[in-house]
Amino acid sequence: MRNVFAHRDARARPPVQRPDVAPAVTRRWRQRLASPAPLAASESFQLLADYGIPVAPTLPAASLPEAITAAEWIGWPVVLKTAAVGVAHKSDAGGVRLGIVDAGMLAAAYAEMSRSLGPEVTVSAMVPPGPELALGIVRDPQFGPLVMAGAGGVLVELLADRVFGLPPLDETRAQDMLGRLKARRLLDGFRGTPASNVATVASAIVRLSALAADAGDLISGLDINPLIAGPSGCVAVDVLVAHEHPG
Repeated sequence: MRNVFAHRDARARPPVQRPDVAPAVTRRWRQRLASPAPLAASESFQLLADYGIPVAPTLPAASLPEAITAAEWIGWPVVLKTAAVGVAHKSDAGGVRLGIVDAGMLAAAYAEMSRSLGPEVTVSAMVPPGPELALGIVRDPQFGPLVMAGAGGVLVELLADRVFGLPPLDETRAQDMLGRLKARRLLDGFRGTPASNVATVASAIVRLSALAADAGDLISGLDINPLIAGPSGCVAVDVLVAHEHPG
């Protein structure tokens, strides 16, 4: 009966109003996702940004001088991450260094990381700590592309606190998804932490659903983890995109 009433309520809602995404943006990314070359980390961040999802300022680098230049442009402190293809869990592989405050620290971190994981890295701005969520796109064989929201961070797989929605989504439907998460309580403030701006998290889900509707047939998996929430908004600090070209 609960499902019957939920179906009734869903049918009574007005049609979804899509967020504004320029047709040229959709065409460009469909063309890119249809190509066989894997997306670089910087491209994955740009894909999110083009769909209006807030991302941490991030630049690619393939050498120490490039990494230092990137850090100086972004502003210290920065985060250094490996951009090696196929490394899904960067922290577990030693591919993340936080709180790098100067060129000396960056040189030491880059030397160690490049020895084990190769020279390709990204340099990102540090984001203030806050509740960590995970967003994503998964492809279901029956329903097609689905949008996922859940608890994020290094415990994402252990907690298994996640919900799914069928795109496109609007703010109301995105808020409903968040409301079904155990991690939703963290966004309201927990043990003295400030409340997060939940509306911006819902907006990120809506924007991600637009991407899923536009190009989900070309995306085999997309993971934003973590998406860090806070009083002023939310920011995607890591993203992994897997795609399959039609050929």
